[in-house]
Amino acid sequence: LESRSVVMANIYLVAYNAVQAVGWAYILFLALTQFTACGDGAIDFVPAWVPFGHGLVCISNANFDEIFSNLKIFQTAAALEVLHAALGLVSSKVSVTFQQVLSRVMLVWWVIFPFPQVASSAAFTHMVLAWSITEVIRYSWYALKELGGAPHFLTWCRYTFFIVLYPLGVYGELYQNIAAIDEAKALGASKPDDAFTVAATSVYWVLLAVFSLLYIPIFPGLYLHMFGQRKKTLHPKPAAAPQPEVGIQFPKTAKGDRSTTVTGQLAFAMSLVGVNPEAAATVLKEKNWRFGYSKHVIQNVEISAADRETCVKVAQAGLDFLHTSFDFIRDGKTYKLREAMQTIKTSFPSHTTIHGNGAKGSKLVVPHRPKPYPTKCDLNPLSGDELKAQLEKWVKVGTIEPSARDAILKVAAGGQYLDLSDRYFVLLGAGAAMGPLEVLLHFGANIIALDLDRKVIWDRLIKTARNSAGTITFPLKSAVGQNATDDEIASVAGANLFTQTPEIANWLSQVFPDKELTIGGYAYLDGELHVRVSLAMDAVMEVCCARRQKKPNLAFLCSPTDVFVATKEAHDAMKGNLKTLPLSIKLAGFVKLLSKTMLVPNARKLIKAKDGSDVVVVDGIVIQQGPNYALAKRIQHWRAMLAWSQGHRVSTNIAPSTATLSVVHNKSFAAAYGGFGYFPSMEVSYQETSNSLMGALLIHDIVNPNSKATPTGGNPVNIFYPGACHFGVWRCAYKIGSIGEVATILFYLNTYKLALLGVSALSAAGAWVAANGLPL
Repeated sequence: LESRSVVMANIYLVAYNAVQAVGWAYILFLALTQFTACGDGAIDFVPAWVPFGHGLVCISNANFDEIFSNLKIFQTAAALEVLHAALGLVSSKVSVTFQQVLSRVMLVWWVIFPFPQVASSAAFTHMVLAWSITEVIRYSWYALKELGGAPHFLTWCRYTFFIVLYPLGVYGELYQNIAAIDEAKALGASKPDDAFTVAATSVYWVLLAVFSLLYIPIFPGLYLHMFGQRKKTLHPKPAAAPQPEVGIQFPKTAKGDRSTTVTGQLAFAMSLVGVNPEAAATVLKEKNWRFGYSKHVIQNVEISAADRETCVKVAQAGLDFLHTSFDFIRDGKTYKLREAMQTIKTSFPSHTTIHGNGAKGSKLVVPHRPKPYPTKCDLNPLSGDELKAQLEKWVKVGTIEPSARDAILKVAAGGQYLDLSDRYFVLLGAGAAMGPLEVLLHFGANIIALDLDRKVIWDRLIKTARNSAGTITFPLKSAVGQNATDDEIASVAGANLFTQTPEIANWLSQVFPDKELTIGGYAYLDGELHVRVSLAMDAVMEVCCARRQKKPNLAFLCSPTDVFVATKEAHDAMKGNLKTLPLSIKLAGFVKLLSKTMLVPNARKLIKAKDGSDVVVVDGIVIQQGPNYALAKRIQHWRAMLAWSQGHRVSTNIAPSTATLSVVHNKSFAAAYGGFGYFPSMEVSYQETSNSLMGALLIHDIVNPNSKATPTGGNPVNIFYPGACHFGVWRCAYKIGSIGEVATILFYLNTYKLALLGVSALSAAGAWVAANGLPL
């Protein structure tokens, strides 16, 4: 379905751009036919302010009507490009596209349409020539790009001609605006006794003047943006030198490359071979893994939901394949990952412990911004009754599950939950934005920290530890003296999960041997690096689970944009929210006509477990995150379920969609986040809120012997839904992967509402002038 949508989108874009190219070529032809011999009735093509060249080139506006008729069609059609950008059909920024299209559409309908006489000057021809030449090149380039690639000459034209054409077009546009302002003033002055005409024309020319003044700050930015695009396209930076292959690497395929697609597809297939060969075969038959992977992730969870035995087999088979397939390269020798973890015995030469000197926290505080993202407002520290009230509100609207509220309130009650001085937590990726470091240290926990050997990271971690009530222990590349400064310690601290995976596992297997460790995987990276770092953390966990005297606990953070087994109550809430949609979402429902992947109902058909019970599966996948992201999270889920079935306590909690820098640096994701609030139950969390909530749930799971972390005889696939802080993903009327486009559109409509109101007012004034002021 996804691949078919991509093909249909490509076909549409080719057709749209080809039609526009032909249309603008015809407009260019009409503009060129305006040139005529200089003489009586001819218009001097050279502007009056140019000191030379007058009387050499002239034009006639005899075919203005035909030019303007075509302008109304093809320039108005360009408004679709704002929708293209908002829906993600093209990579253009919505804000830039909106500004570019708006100025031209206004020229056509709100300047020339009510006052066609303003086009009697050469400036109109200057503008039309600049527009048409630009658009013939641009649309031809886009159409050929969709078909496989535009020739370099056309690319050069696209990113060079604008240097002259852009200023020429702006000059022509401003000339029309100023002429229209004069015409509006004259019309008002001609009817001094008609109060309505005077008022309407006054509003019209004032708004048009304000709009014209906006060219001053906007044009330079757009012009410089084009120069930036020119440099990036025509003079790209040389490709970075390939990184040496060391540490954990994707396995080589039969073609000799390290394909993430081939390996990811095989991982999902091999996890199912032993329990459902037919399903495994369908995975291998998938021809477009990049856009077709999601249904196989859903299938993997559905098959795992059958019973405990099936779930454990799937998890074990998937992890075994990855550990025996991925390479580990050191000193020119290539091992399989599991082989490297078993045969490399080295560790770190030293480690150290930093003791904090801060006061231990006495209550749970959850910082919360009362206004929805991205509205700026101060953090409100919630505790006690205020925290309880907020949790109750979230439960009522479906933002979190009731079990999450109950677990957080137990921690907020204090007692054993807020004294972690005898608890030891290993944080793989200690400095991660979504990690629990600060929350745990606040309550006196002992942290064993692993993060990259970068001084800037360890400067921050050591400072955080010093100001806390806890301790932090970490490996060193070389021993330091007893009187070493924090700066000296930070210089030799840290380790690399990719290249020092065996050393990290060997060290953690022996550090604090008499303590019960909770090993949490929090490192996050983009793309294929996310798979590799997740597998590195998994390899460390596997070794520690096998070697440590006391069974370690494991801890994970889950993303709501994944596939989970949920509750029947959540399923019912999805259906209920679908019946009570707000007006804004109902009006936006037209987008379902554009694509079957938009606004897809969240409530899936229930499946049956082997014991006959109904199973609810939530599909939270966002296709744009890609199959590498899905595989990285599946590695964590497989380990969580497998370890839990083997008697390890496992804390694995679903975190909110959070506005971290790693997410909102992507403008499309940021815009979608900005529109999530229009969907009942949906909320985007801030990092401070998510850290506190997830920290509280981790503390509850590990301290409470009766929490979900404690193994029972049930199916491990069910350990994810208790305590879920999905922030609406499980109870929203529509799948989160299908609301992004609508959320983005609603966000931009709200962001530019003042501009749209101004345009609407100007439109109304222009329409009235057109209806009542002509003919003069």
